[in-house]
Amino acid sequence: MAWVTWRQHRAQLVAAFGLLVALAVAAFATRLPIQAEYHRDALSGCLPPASRSGCDIIVRHFESQFDSWVAALRGLAVLPALAGVFVGAPLLAREFEHDTHRFAWTQGVTRRRWLLWKIALLAAGTVAIAAASSVVVMWWRSPFDTLEGRLSPSGFDVEGVVVPAYALFALAVGVLAGLLFRRSVAAMTATLVTFASTRLIVMYFVRPYVLAPLHRVVIGTDAVPQTGGWVLNDTLVDTAGRQITAGREDLAVLHAQHAGIDPQTYLVTLGWKRVVAYQPAGRFWTLQFIEAGIFVALAAAVILATLWLVRRTPT
Repeated sequence: MAWVTWRQHRAQLVAAFGLLVALAVAAFATRLPIQAEYHRDALSGCLPPASRSGCDIIVRHFESQFDSWVAALRGLAVLPALAGVFVGAPLLAREFEHDTHRFAWTQGVTRRRWLLWKIALLAAGTVAIAAASSVVVMWWRSPFDTLEGRLSPSGFDVEGVVVPAYALFALAVGVLAGLLFRRSVAAMTATLVTFASTRLIVMYFVRPYVLAPLHRVVIGTDAVPQTGGWVLNDTLVDTAGRQITAGREDLAVLHAQHAGIDPQTYLVTLGWKRVVAYQPAGRFWTLQFIEAGIFVALAAAVILATLWLVRRTPT
């Protein structure tokens, strides 16, 4: 079974390994100037609890130099979807299109065992490659993670244990889509839509609140509670705790300017404060394992549903 699976899917697996090698080479080539600039600017002296002067300017200059590279790296968030689109979706859809499922399902091995072995072998390769890519990305992003933290979606989605979990879920969805639609293009499209929708739902409605966010009341411009924290909400409120609308804040600032008063000082004299809800930086790995667990559980549920349906699919 392993040899047959390799023969049928060697093109996808070789392409995935090629992408991993290309990613590693690109990461190594671009990481060298980043590391050199990091040490040249002595950015380690700007990390808490250091109080080196001019750190804001130095950090902004460093980040602006490599902003395009960091933005390009965010595109790697789509890579796990490729496991479902190009590996999972054709697994059964191609069998139906070529009518070879009739031969495969009439051999000594039951169709469920046949499918389970294929999924297990492909899942092992997919998870291994995705985990390796996550390690490469974490190594490349380490200077930026040290300065900015890893909880923002730009870093969280391409690092850690969630990457192989995303890939496993995409693979499972692709296999189920191939069984349901029986056409490769339709199955690929359904896989991509389902994977993207699930990721967005988890990102915006589950991840921020799966652990109760911390709250802090701050005054003035001190809006970020700690280095690397993920700010979920930053609301200006009055002394009664009512939210200040943007229009009301603009009027207060305009009044302070006409009176020759510093707007920030004026807002403080009014008793207005900012209530900040945030996830602290120390929760990165906790949130990673929780979200990875969610996607692994979803993948297991999808695989079980596929095995149940394939048994009832007419030959």
